[in-house]
Amino acid sequence: MAESVKAKRAPKELTDKQQRFRRLVTQGAREGAVIALIALAIYLAMALVTYSPTDPGWASIGHDTSVTNHAGRTGAWLASLFIDFFGQVAFLFPVMIAGYAVILIRRRNEPLELHWPLVMMQFGGFLLILLSAASLLSLYSVFGLGASSGGVLGTTVSEAMVRFFNLPATTLLLIAIFLFALTVTTGLSWFRLMDQIGGLMIRLFDSLKSAFASDPEKKAAAKEKAEAKQRRADEKKQAKQAKKALKTPEPPVVQDRVVSSTAEGIDSEGGTGEGKTGWWQKLTGGGKKTRDRRADKVIERKEPGFEGIPPGLSVEPVEFESFSSRGEPAPEKHSKAKQKAVEAEPVPAHTPARSVKISPFKKEEQVPKGAQGGADNNQQGSLLEDIESPVPPISLLDPPEEHQEKGYSEESLEHMSRLLEEKLADFGVSVEVVEVNPGPVITRFEIKPAAGVKVSKISNLAKDLARSLAVLSVRVVEVIPGKSVVGIEIPNEEREIVRLSEVLGAPVFEESSSPLTLALGNDIGGNPMVANLAKMPHLLVAGTTGSGKSVGVNAMLLSMLLKATPEEVRFIMVDPKMLELSIYDGIPHLLAPVVTDMKEAANALRWCVAEMERRYRLMANLGVRNIAGYNRKVKDAIAAGEPLLDPLWKPDEYLANDEQERPELETLPFIVVVIDEFADMMMIVGKKVEELIARIAQKARAAGIHLVLATQRPSVDVITGLIKANIPTRMSFQVSSKIDSRTVLDQGGAEQLLGHGDMLYLPPGTGLPVRVHGAFVDDDEVHRVVSAWKARGEPIYVDEVLNGAEGENLPGVPTLTEGGDNEGDSLYDEAVAFVTESRRVSISSVQRKFKIGYNRAANLVEAMEASGVVSAAGHNGGREVLAPPPPRD
Repeated sequence: MAESVKAKRAPKELTDKQQRFRRLVTQGAREGAVIALIALAIYLAMALVTYSPTDPGWASIGHDTSVTNHAGRTGAWLASLFIDFFGQVAFLFPVMIAGYAVILIRRRNEPLELHWPLVMMQFGGFLLILLSAASLLSLYSVFGLGASSGGVLGTTVSEAMVRFFNLPATTLLLIAIFLFALTVTTGLSWFRLMDQIGGLMIRLFDSLKSAFASDPEKKAAAKEKAEAKQRRADEKKQAKQAKKALKTPEPPVVQDRVVSSTAEGIDSEGGTGEGKTGWWQKLTGGGKKTRDRRADKVIERKEPGFEGIPPGLSVEPVEFESFSSRGEPAPEKHSKAKQKAVEAEPVPAHTPARSVKISPFKKEEQVPKGAQGGADNNQQGSLLEDIESPVPPISLLDPPEEHQEKGYSEESLEHMSRLLEEKLADFGVSVEVVEVNPGPVITRFEIKPAAGVKVSKISNLAKDLARSLAVLSVRVVEVIPGKSVVGIEIPNEEREIVRLSEVLGAPVFEESSSPLTLALGNDIGGNPMVANLAKMPHLLVAGTTGSGKSVGVNAMLLSMLLKATPEEVRFIMVDPKMLELSIYDGIPHLLAPVVTDMKEAANALRWCVAEMERRYRLMANLGVRNIAGYNRKVKDAIAAGEPLLDPLWKPDEYLANDEQERPELETLPFIVVVIDEFADMMMIVGKKVEELIARIAQKARAAGIHLVLATQRPSVDVITGLIKANIPTRMSFQVSSKIDSRTVLDQGGAEQLLGHGDMLYLPPGTGLPVRVHGAFVDDDEVHRVVSAWKARGEPIYVDEVLNGAEGENLPGVPTLTEGGDNEGDSLYDEAVAFVTESRRVSISSVQRKFKIGYNRAANLVEAMEASGVVSAAGHNGGREVLAPPPPRD
């Protein structure tokens, strides 16, 4: 296979020579233009600097032929023209020409592309600079210049503007036009200039301040810093002592007094007012003390001595007063021990309320290796030329973005926790928020329902919670593995974009040895998620239009293209929409061109079934159980110098035995069949496709054939029970209803996703879906990877994939003509008449005569062969007509 790829790459030598010639011509033109511009700028500068009014010019009168200008007679004529019209502003012409030469020199490594609208806009800006500068010089004789320093143009424009405006207004307008034209011509940003000057002045002021600072001031600042550090240490020590004091033995029932909002600085709704305790104090303090929203109620805690305080919640000393169940003060003996413990330490002025444990998801440190430097156009262009590496580098993709913390603040999380408890209480569900896990895209609130509350009751309130919290959607996670809480996932105000290079550059992807490793995206904690297609072994992808389904399929395809060579993985792509997968046409991984005809797609599936049966027979003859064992055995035999021979080879009966030789076995690549919209294929071809998909899904895992099915219509007539039973791995993007979510995942939740790549991934062997934020890949990135693979070789197509020749009479495989194809039956008699009258038969002649497709013509010819009308194909492909011509009346 590799030798044939090299053989097909040989005719590209002429193209490379043409490219080198084109680069040489472009380089010569660029350098010639630079030399010409520099020479012209110097020539104009010489003419203008050595200008003399006595030289003969364009408006001179007389026959004096003596020229003092260093640029000669032509230079004197040009200098006279420019000086008379533009005055001293004419010196901008050589400056502009020299500027263009400098730009060409600085951009010598970039492609020379002229954007004419931009060029015309810059030229207009230069004309405005000439006009405004000449007019200003005519109004004001600056720098010791005369009144005519603006030339004829400046004098005319300035006099006209002074007639319509007065002198100050004319000056203001001309200065504004000059500054605007300077920005348009040179791209100068006045805001950036002000920022740079301001930053420079601040740095200069800081350096002068530090230089003139005296040593006593430095000592005082250091002393103040040390005192502040000591105060913080003392506060921590007091907090530890208060916690020990609170752990004294207590009665079995502890009742917390409701602290007044005036003392705590907290209003009845859980918010804060002016001069009240900040939210950060709640997050760092607060014990197990809670209060109800209404001041006339109390909350009972049956926790002896607060021994059940979870780690991570700091407990501050709180002044308690024991109450009975009726709200009356309990006997004094119940609170003596606690009062003594509290009196041992001073009570803080503001006692914080109960706080929620906020613990962000543990994010693993991922250091992208291939995407660190990548991404400017120059580097990508050079990488396309480097075709020595077997697989294109990851730096062809856009680099990952710098993730910034854009989620909710701690105050917002605390407020939303209280609001969530209140809203659920309004619906009759008593819960308590025990932990908050902020992530890059969503934030999960872990709630603990009260005794007797069913999870289904919380799940049915998802839309009501979304409305109450004023967010796009709310997803309820009924089961969190390892925890006895219920998760409520709320989208962040600003979500982060996950780039494909961020996932491909992670160690979890680079350390994976399987060529079928798929990059999915990041989980809710921001950690990269990858999957192995060989272990799935098939994948079903569903989602509505615009949910990111096609982008997800492209990300999975690129992850395999950047991981495996054509000797390891081959593809069969079916694209009914003719838009999504057609971009991959021409890469060397393809077994056939991207299929857009659905009947050809059915033939491709039938070929996959035949190839699966052939691989099973090969593995059975070698005594191995899967394709990995087969490839290992073949490689070991080749390394030992005793390659294995094909046990399924049959000699050609038309050739002598000495002219034929049994071929050697080679390693078998994985075959991935990607169908972008298999609902259209099922509508056109019918139930035959469902049987083929089911048969491949049942048996093809050990043979190394895997399916990736995508659809935007996840209904029960498309994703049938037969397909779902054989494809356990599902991936659902946003769908329109809970019914569609249950069709794909056998459970709800996909209708509450955010779209744009947000998905639920159901791994094999588990019933709990994992929420993944899909990786984004742009069309330009796909083009770059496809171009890199096209530069490494051309595809070697297998004709039988689309023709279906090997699987025509395969037992148990339905053919396109089975089941009474009325259209084919009606053409059969006409085709027989045509063949017997013309006495010649070929698939192409039948195709031209009846204006039908190749597959249908081939079926008609083979039906004639089965009926004895024509003979079997010879070694050269020719057939003979056996039946006599029809009788003529």
